[in-house]
Amino acid sequence: MKVFTGAIRVKSNAKTEEVNITNQIEAVILESSILEGMALVFTGHTTASIHLNNADKDLEEDFHNFLKELIPNKPSYKHNKGDYGRNADAHLKSLFAGNSVTVPITKGRLALGQWQAIYFSEFDGPRSRLISIKVFGKAEKAER
Repeated sequence: MKVFTGAIRVKSNAKTEEVNITNQIEAVILESSILEGMALVFTGHTTASIHLNNADKDLEEDFHNFLKELIPNKPSYKHNKGDYGRNADAHLKSLFAGNSVTVPITKGRLALGQWQAIYFSEFDGPRSRLISIKVFGKAEKAER
């Protein structure tokens, strides 16, 4: 089994934003030369998320509007009163949406559903974020 470690950088342009990172993840898989296996995509940022969703611009906006209603940024949150800033809602949205996905790799490509894409969700931007990718499985050629 081969293990390959890669990373991509995502630069958000707004306070909240969805960024489809599927093509960048596919590029890392291609670089890995792994044909059959799994790709783990992870963000170590506590005010951002990685998730799967339908690749639809309207749904991206719906997702953030839903989260804004579900998790408003209340002044009463203790985190907002402390020394760490005023972004408690961003942390809670990240907890809700998750920080990683694991996707099968088949014939060197992500084995996503017909409409699925891998998204990076920004909840406290604009920022530059590092996304880690761990690809593991059977390589193109046998390892010695």
